[in-house]
Amino acid sequence: MPTYHIWTVGCQMNISDSERLEAALQRVGYSPVDRAEEADFVVLNSCSVRESAEERITGKLGSLAHLKKSKPDTQIVLWGCMVGPDNQSIFKDKLPMVDHFVSPSAVDEVIARVPNPVYSFDEPVLPIADALHPPVSVHVPIIYGCNMSCAYCVIPLRRGRERSRPMAEILEECRRVVARGAKEITLLGQIVDAYGHDLPGRPDLADLVEAVHDTPGLVRLRFLTSHPAWMTQKLIDTVARLPKCMPEINLPIQAGHNEILKRMKRGYTVERYKDLIGRIRAAIPHVSMTTDIIVGHPGETDEHFKATLDLINEVRFGKVHIAAFSSRPGTTAADMELDEALAVPYWKKQLRRVELEKAQTAVVTEINQRLLGKTVEVLVESQAKGNWRGRTGQNQLVYFADDADWTGRLAHVAITRTGPWSLSGHLAGTAPKSVDQVVTQTRAADVIPLEVI
Repeated sequence: MPTYHIWTVGCQMNISDSERLEAALQRVGYSPVDRAEEADFVVLNSCSVRESAEERITGKLGSLAHLKKSKPDTQIVLWGCMVGPDNQSIFKDKLPMVDHFVSPSAVDEVIARVPNPVYSFDEPVLPIADALHPPVSVHVPIIYGCNMSCAYCVIPLRRGRERSRPMAEILEECRRVVARGAKEITLLGQIVDAYGHDLPGRPDLADLVEAVHDTPGLVRLRFLTSHPAWMTQKLIDTVARLPKCMPEINLPIQAGHNEILKRMKRGYTVERYKDLIGRIRAAIPHVSMTTDIIVGHPGETDEHFKATLDLINEVRFGKVHIAAFSSRPGTTAADMELDEALAVPYWKKQLRRVELEKAQTAVVTEINQRLLGKTVEVLVESQAKGNWRGRTGQNQLVYFADDADWTGRLAHVAITRTGPWSLSGHLAGTAPKSVDQVVTQTRAADVIPLEVI
């Protein structure tokens, strides 16, 4: 049986795309392998949000050049955000080991390049819904592309204009994936709360959330990533009212000073953002607010950075994805950085990033410490080093030990140990079992937030 290997870098949208491609490849008769060297069909799902992400991909392709020489029949596909509509000819010269270049999210285009499929696959519309064993928690994209013009962001250049999927198609995918065993759905979009503005009748995210919420067998529902400009009171009230909607909202601020927000072309002020946070917390008292922040954007002074640091300590986010500014060709901010008066030195960007991470670590450590001795409800996803691993409604990572199979089940866990990145404990009402310490320090470099937007 022919084999495939997928290597993914980047945001949750890329992860979702790769999940969907895996299901589609299995439908045409291909089997997964752990190493590219063992595969007949190799796909690199790329990210171009930061220079470091592109460097990882080009480094991987360099190693695959040797594979191509030893196994010339192996097909290599470069997929994702590195492949824009206007740059494929450049890559063809620079990356001769690549056989095919495919734009982001185009699962059907990747499948069309599969050599000698075992089975025909003429309707690659909902591939993840037809996976035999979907993950406990599944990402379902609902809107592709981005219409914003944030100064630092290359996504609109690579993923194109916003395109909302029809509601009926999304609902059918959710129904099918839950029927096959998924328990949690996360609705995805570069700007998820912009959903529907381009569809007939202009349904919005609140309408979609309400409809997906009624999916038989669904246990939990989330969405990301939101933009402050599109977050409505209707959506806030809908999340507050529906029990399957989890009390977690990702709302990127990106910077804590209005001057930098203006340079970034974000379209809101710090004051408006704080008002929005206040309304969300008033409606959903136990909500965990998460955010994204970029330090070192061109024009950012020490005063501007101090305002961002103060915001972290004031708002007290449950999670913050922090990144140092990375200049991306074709963006407005890339031109700004050419001005020495505006450019922030690399060393200063890194110092600011570390200082912000230190402040956020202190905040989340205190937040998690409040759960010591408490019992939390956990949706169990998988095992890790002999322990069960799952998440609370606020998306905190929890570990516990037990001999039974808890995959896809809700467990009530008494918390006996807390840290900034995870919690651990034992099943409520049972004698404590030993839980091996699992250190989890997920950073922005591991999973890039969907909205660096």
